[in-house]
Amino acid sequence: MDNQSNLSLIDVRELDEWEMMHIPGALHIPKDCISTEIQNQIPNKEQTIYLHCRSGVRSLYAAQCLMDLGYYEVYSVDGGIMAWAMSGYPVKQESYTPS
Repeated sequence: MDNQSNLSLIDVRELDEWEMMHIPGALHIPKDCISTEIQNQIPNKEQTIYLHCRSGVRSLYAAQCLMDLGYYEVYSVDGGIMAWAMSGYPVKQESYTPS
């Protein structure tokens, strides 16, 4: 993901999902915390925000929450991180070390 100051990518999955695999540079704000945490992380309501989850369902819910709070440049990534990874875009995965 390009580091652009006017664009944010937010992963709305749970922490265990984030730790297993996430998009480099994405913020992590779980769906259930989005309405209380977003103003601390992104106070500018004109900021362009892309939300993603595993497949797109939770990010649609989170997008609606943000629009209800007055954010208007809000988009849900269709297909979520699974579509992102299958398209060959970079992801950071937890490395597994057998004991």
